[in-house]
Amino acid sequence: MRIVTVHHGELLLHPILSTNHMSEFSQYISELNTLLLNTKQRAGLVLRGQPGWIDTRLQDIILCYSGKRCLQLGGTARNDIDQIDIVKGRHFLGQECYLLIVDLSEGVDADNLNALLGTLAGGGILVFIHPLTHQTQDLASQWLSRALDELFVIIQNEALPNLPDLPKQEEKDVYQQQKDMIKQIIHVSEGHSKRPLVITADRGRGKSSALGIAAAELMQRRMKIKIVITAPSPQAVKVIFNHAQRLLDTGSYGQLTKKVCREQAELIYIPPDELLRTAPQIDLLLVDEASAIPVPVLQQLTRTYNRIVFSTTIHGYEGCGRGFTLKFLNWLKDFRPQFRHCHLSQPIRWADGDRLEKWQFRTFLLDADLPEITSEIDIEEIQYRYVKKEVLFSSVAFFAKIFALLTQAHYQTSPNDMMRILSDDRISLFIAEVDGICLGCVLTVNEGELTSSAVENIRQGIHRPKGHLVPVTLMNQLGLVESGKETCCRIMRIVIHPQLQRQGLGRRILNHCISQSDSDYVATSFGASDELLRFWIQQKFIPVKLGSRRDQSSGCYSVLMIQQCPKNWFPMARTQFSYYFLHTLHSEFCQLEPSVVRLLLSVSVAIPMDGVPFSLLENYARGGANYESVAVWIRALIGAYPYLSSSLVSDLMIMKILQNRSWSDVAAVTCLPGRKTIESYLREHTKRLILNLQCK
Repeated sequence: MRIVTVHHGELLLHPILSTNHMSEFSQYISELNTLLLNTKQRAGLVLRGQPGWIDTRLQDIILCYSGKRCLQLGGTARNDIDQIDIVKGRHFLGQECYLLIVDLSEGVDADNLNALLGTLAGGGILVFIHPLTHQTQDLASQWLSRALDELFVIIQNEALPNLPDLPKQEEKDVYQQQKDMIKQIIHVSEGHSKRPLVITADRGRGKSSALGIAAAELMQRRMKIKIVITAPSPQAVKVIFNHAQRLLDTGSYGQLTKKVCREQAELIYIPPDELLRTAPQIDLLLVDEASAIPVPVLQQLTRTYNRIVFSTTIHGYEGCGRGFTLKFLNWLKDFRPQFRHCHLSQPIRWADGDRLEKWQFRTFLLDADLPEITSEIDIEEIQYRYVKKEVLFSSVAFFAKIFALLTQAHYQTSPNDMMRILSDDRISLFIAEVDGICLGCVLTVNEGELTSSAVENIRQGIHRPKGHLVPVTLMNQLGLVESGKETCCRIMRIVIHPQLQRQGLGRRILNHCISQSDSDYVATSFGASDELLRFWIQQKFIPVKLGSRRDQSSGCYSVLMIQQCPKNWFPMARTQFSYYFLHTLHSEFCQLEPSVVRLLLSVSVAIPMDGVPFSLLENYARGGANYESVAVWIRALIGAYPYLSSSLVSDLMIMKILQNRSWSDVAAVTCLPGRKTIESYLREHTKRLILNLQCK
């Protein structure tokens, strides 16, 4: 006997044993399978029992899905199933399966689970292995266990739950929205310039495949077209390349080359920071997962390129994208008023109203929307308080409001962060609220207080324990061993509602948070942009370490800052940074933005300098001497008076004297004709610097 169903226009035959030869459970799964395929819905099952009983039930389920792609996250590998390491679920983005088994015996990585859930097609089943011996000690485990109870729970020696009552789907073209979007992407390339397209979508709506299909069509139409795609990571765009190469029949996407070619036409991946730095000539720019890229980077890309498509997932493990929609789209309305925005709402892999998707969004707070503030807020009436984890656990709606704030910021906040807030006792949460509305929050983590043996291992580079970013850096990179035994409060996140920013609320909640801390010192680490550096400097935080390479998604160097404190090692940390920073400006940081250089100089300490040849510098300023004979002295003069000279040092002086950029590079950035003109400005700026410093 066989059951016949129609799925994606394809006849599917499902072998069904007669009732006499079929167990009650097998028949249950077979009927559920048929129901799901006919309605294009998905279902979640939880198996709770002894290991032997669970294995038998799994074999029945696997047999029912024989011939279909099956995946397993975590646990021991089973025959005919692709077993995936617990932290490698993201590698399967863009693929499709009909049976997804999740073994909870090793715990769960929420980000990778959410990624794999996007591969489960309509008609498929998600199965959680949840042994009766499984312990649920911390709040994150209890949170997940509570969520699992909402699914179809099958317990050893207990009756099977009733089959769901699922609505029949209306006949319609589920690809219509995707087809319309492909046309709009092509129109950006072939229509009027300076009219960006913004695409938003939930996961599973075919956004990535549409980008790949549109790129392939353009490459087939135009022999020499050059399309660049940028995203936070190469892995994020692998699906796009896979669709493009499939249509172009060009072979697989290469991890090393990161491009697909057809004759002279190219689709190539370039990271955001490299794209801004090199600014290549291209015909079309695709920006994928734009919500995970800082708004200033998106703005600069918009200024640089006239034909550009921004695409982002607004719910999912990448972050919810509210910061993107609130900040960037508002800016885009003014800078490119003729931009277009389209939203993909129709799922392609599963039916509208899919119950498993709704469960996923509830469980991992993926549908947490930022509340709109409709009335005037009196800053003086705002209350600041510490929030216990038990409160978050017991009030899902309250936690969702806080998580909405975290996800709207450009921190790529993910389900793993949500679970860690619940499970990690070292993490603390502080909020600002009025009338029950959460207006801002600060996340901190306690670090340090390490043992003598751990300190010695870190100092020698033998071991770097996770979760101690600041003390490990201070000990291993700066040699400040005593800092490792002290306690550090690191500010992980500080987020203010977009409608209330620049009103002093960030400073107030930060001060409250710090006042509640009993740590020996307070620190933070972030991508060094103008805006963020200025804020933290105003709060008396001092830079002690600058990362050696730019972050791919933010395009910024990470900076570690410590609030001024009376610790014996703090002056040494500050002095070390000042020497290090001035020395590396003409090497590692020769491309650092002059505005960032100026801010970091403003909080540097003086580097002593004896015998400044002022007469030589004055002679150069009047037109005598030459640049090569005085550059070293101007640089030393700036280092001797950094906090005074920072406001007097022009971008031109930073780029040429401090960063030692070539004359041609400086000319290109400043739009000056060449060395003669540049040096004329340098002489004038040197004269102004000398006069002001001598007056001091």
